[in-house]
Amino acid sequence: MRQVTFSLYERFILTPVEIRMALKPALMFALAVFIFSGFGPGVFSFAGVWDRGRPAFFALITGILSGALATPVLLPHIPFRQFAVKGILSGAVFALIFLLLSAPAIPGLSGVLALFLFSVTVSSYLAMNFTGATPFTSPSGVEKEMRQFIPVQLAGLALSSGLWIYSAF
Repeated sequence: MRQVTFSLYERFILTPVEIRMALKPALMFALAVFIFSGFGPGVFSFAGVWDRGRPAFFALITGILSGALATPVLLPHIPFRQFAVKGILSGAVFALIFLLLSAPAIPGLSGVLALFLFSVTVSSYLAMNFTGATPFTSPSGVEKEMRQFIPVQLAGLALSSGLWIYSAF
């Protein structure tokens, strides 16, 4: 394995596969994001689905691009060994850029935190999926990382969902 190359071009070639694999779950998440965006003071609002759903949808896209494109391409340049942490770092950078560009459309601090956590969680999960496609990891290392970070990612998803609903009130 030490003689296997894993150049920038080879890492970049894998990204369409990762993005394509993320599309079906992303469509389900997008539907859930729009539904969660409709909850508010009047129980459910179709205006909220559209107005609040758009920034949440773009936070999902930001997480996908960060975790399935930027993290694999920049893999050797992102510090830390665990791919989930690499995804957290790249997701945080991309989420901050997204939030700076779309801050006026996001309701309050809880909404900003919700979208930040959501985007970072998606990025971390997708970056962790990349572990099996590299010569840098072993099967036991992948299992250990998954046991360690999937609960963190689920907590991030639950917290971001709660904050997103709370931000409507």
